[in-house]
Amino acid sequence: MTDVTETRTATSQPAAARSDRPDGTTWLDVARILAIVAVVLIHVIAPVVTGRWADEGSAGWWTANVIDSALRWCVPVFVMISGALLLDPRRVERPRDFYLRRLGRVGIPLIVWTLVYLGFRQWWMGQDLSVEDAARGVLAGTPFLQLYFLYVLVGLYALAPFLKIVIRHTTRRMQAGLAGVLIGIGALDQFASMLVGAGSSTAATRFLPFAGYFVAGWVLRDIRLTPYRVRVAGASFVTSVVATAGLVGVLSAPDGWGTPGQYLYGYLSPTVVVMSLSAFVLLRAAGAALRVRRHRATAVASVTFGIFLVHPLVLYPLQAAWQLPSPPLSLLVAAAGHVALTVAASVALTVLLRRIPYVRAAVG
Repeated sequence: MTDVTETRTATSQPAAARSDRPDGTTWLDVARILAIVAVVLIHVIAPVVTGRWADEGSAGWWTANVIDSALRWCVPVFVMISGALLLDPRRVERPRDFYLRRLGRVGIPLIVWTLVYLGFRQWWMGQDLSVEDAARGVLAGTPFLQLYFLYVLVGLYALAPFLKIVIRHTTRRMQAGLAGVLIGIGALDQFASMLVGAGSSTAATRFLPFAGYFVAGWVLRDIRLTPYRVRVAGASFVTSVVATAGLVGVLSAPDGWGTPGQYLYGYLSPTVVVMSLSAFVLLRAAGAALRVRRHRATAVASVTFGIFLVHPLVLYPLQAAWQLPSPPLSLLVAAAGHVALTVAASVALTVLLRRIPYVRAAVG
């Protein structure tokens, strides 16, 4: 999400060094754009899925559940995009330079938006946070809805120079094995923490379950796209969406929304792992087929990080003023309106903040 500079650099390399010819890494910009829209839509329909705006098992709830289930790939794909760009062993960079470049890109937004959203929780959401509550949220890496992802990025960036060395000296099969092992460990961690209640992540460890996706992004970036592989990815994606929606529906029906649904929606549940890896392959295939012009895709993708950071400031007041209706057709129309307004206002706010000296660093 934050690696637009890496995309520009990669697409400026000679054609022989690019993953897709002649598009280079343009498809990653397309994937980033689609993923941020998916993130916003998940947050738009969340009150319906959790039963605040519709009864579990109703037609409206099932509609929201299917939509949400079909979008769970978005955050893993963001992580894979970062891995696809940052773990390229052909990109030689000293660890010191690597860290300094990203300290401002992620470190400044993490500090600024943590303070902004703690204030938002205190004064707009009326949560009456104590200093201890705020500190606990920061140390857990979850000061607000979406900010955990910044802690994930910081951890993955800390590992990246060392993972690149591993990748430089291993075969593609070994790299795929490493990604599989790390994803398996992350999936086990999510199962143990969410379903069994055995431990939880902190700001220092929140990135670890996502390390497998990070490596998988590099592994899948250059995989040869045969028609058979694309068909398998498509079938796997559809199957995983159906399985996720069906299992969430069945397990949420008896007792309402709770831990089973949260686990199945989790980014490392078995069905979401299959969905995310399949989505990455399909996005690459679609991006290569569409032949999107690089400068247009890069221009749009450059504001996705800003959208990610600011969109709750737009969406929460919008949801307070305009609740999604329960009937399926009305819900779809209203949700589309929420997404359009939220994205448009977030883009405008991002562009505005970028024009203010000393503030532009907060939105990437």
